[in-house]
Amino acid sequence: MTEKLEQYKERVDLLREKGELVPDTEILLAELLAELTELERSNKALRRVILKSGQGSAMSTRLREALYE
Repeated sequence: MTEKLEQYKERVDLLREKGELVPDTEILLAELLAELTELERSNKALRRVILKSGQGSAMSTRLREALYE
C-alpha cells in the first residue's frame, strides 16, 4: 500500500504543479491522503498485534500438549 500511496501523492503534486487543482479540491485530496496514511499506519500496527497474539497462543498450545503427555 505504501507504494500506491506514494503514487497518489506524486499524482496530486503533478496536478498541483500544472495548476489543475481547484483550492477546495486540493484541500480535500490532502485530507484524504492524510487519512490514507493514518489508516495504513493503523493497519500495520493491528497486523503486528495479531501476529504477536497468534504466536502467544501457539506457545500455550505447545505447553498444553506437553502437559497432557
